[in-house]
Amino acid sequence: MSGKTTSMNKIKQMLLLLQASKGVKTIAGITGISRNTIKSYKVRLEKMDVVIEDLLLLDDPVLESVFYAGNPAYSDKRFDTLKLLLDDYIKELENPKNHLTRFTLWQEYRSEHPDGYGYSQFCFHLGQHQSASHPTMVLSSTPGDKLLVDFAGDTLSYVDIQTGEMITYQIL
Repeated sequence: MSGKTTSMNKIKQMLLLLQASKGVKTIAGITGISRNTIKSYKVRLEKMDVVIEDLLLLDDPVLESVFYAGNPAYSDKRFDTLKLLLDDYIKELENPKNHLTRFTLWQEYRSEHPDGYGYSQFCFHLGQHQSASHPTMVLSSTPGDKLLVDFAGDTLSYVDIQTGEMITYQIL
């Protein structure tokens, strides 16, 4: 469909694959972006004379302004204020010992910035920043080729009666 903009997640995935020197056909198969669109992005990148690593570090609204001309995605002072806090909020969320939720972080944010974003926009910007700071991509594999194990949640522990040692373990 012509005129449809590509999501920033797909563009970042395409940039990662271009950085890994993958071909246009391979990138198109993995991302679902058409080959002609990928070629046009490659031409834009060559004209811009920028390093892909620098583009991958940009937040989604900033990256969007690089690829799509026009008004900036966000020219709001609330976003500028929130942008400075997002890295700290993500660190707090990713620390399993904190047991924080987005809602408690939003309440803290609103107590410091009463004119700030509402909960839904706060979560949107937090999610966008989190996905920008941890880019992901789909990896294809042959069935039965690998075993992937996911350990989730806090570890449990017990005391060894003989030694008195506290032993922690993962539960699947």
